[in-house]
Amino acid sequence: MIRTVTGDRDPSDLGVTMAHEHLLMTGGWPVRHEPDFRLDSVDAAVAEVGRFAGAGGAALVEMTPLGFGRDPDGLAEVSRRTGVAVVAATGFHKLGYYADTHWLHHYTEEQIADLLVAELVEGLDRGGYEGPLVDRSPARAGVVKLATEYHRAGPAVERLAAAIGLAHTRTGAPVSTHTEKGTMAHAQLDLLEAAGVAPDAVILGHVDHNPDPGLLGELASRGAYLCCDMPGRVKYGPDSQTLDLLAALDAAGHRDRILLAGDLARRSYWPAYGGGPGLDYVLTTFVPRLHAMGLDRLAEQALVVNPARALRLRA
Repeated sequence: MIRTVTGDRDPSDLGVTMAHEHLLMTGGWPVRHEPDFRLDSVDAAVAEVGRFAGAGGAALVEMTPLGFGRDPDGLAEVSRRTGVAVVAATGFHKLGYYADTHWLHHYTEEQIADLLVAELVEGLDRGGYEGPLVDRSPARAGVVKLATEYHRAGPAVERLAAAIGLAHTRTGAPVSTHTEKGTMAHAQLDLLEAAGVAPDAVILGHVDHNPDPGLLGELASRGAYLCCDMPGRVKYGPDSQTLDLLAALDAAGHRDRILLAGDLARRSYWPAYGGGPGLDYVLTTFVPRLHAMGLDRLAEQALVVNPARALRLRA
């Protein structure tokens, strides 16, 4: 099954899916220091997800981790009001986003794993484990997040990867990652494999920020899923760059490893807040360009077939 904030569902019912998005981020160090990250309106999220649904979207993965002011009840409300399935995340972003006194720096692997498992099995803590009390929502996480810095991991990330491996072993939950500018993807797979997570249970995020078809082909050959989530954010590169990358990966036989998303984690990306390109962009603008290149089958795989496999709970 695939675990969403409103319950488990059969993978065959998931439909068109964005594999790495953000809907609600209401606090934490990043939001305080970068106001553009503050996504604090359920109504705005409903409007934005509604645009996605109107373009044919059916599901998305909400990758806001611990420490960013997640709103599990809000995510469930967005899902109910729009009809779009939402898979939520537990886990962590880059270590620099957490104070030196944060428990993730000090708890054992087993203690951290216990906290992650509880969010996957019992429900997301409404306070994001900021404590001291735990107040669980009925909404449960469906993926676990791991992040690395630009060309850097380190012992602390190794410890988190070990804890995530324990949580994966106990629950079967897939792991979805943040790669900074597409770096450290092999290292992430190495750490997670050592912790008991097979590469085909890993979604590598932001890999099209490093549009090297040879490198990404290696990662796909190891079995990992490649999330290309840069379309529409032209400050990082034109859509043509990602289109050419996808064509190269398709030609090399890696169509079954590709996922798509927009990673629209800023107010300035949302029409609901007066920005753009909007959560419907991938479906309304990017995918038609794939079709024009003759990559119809890749689009279907990346949006429907591959997410249904990548997001399932492993037995």
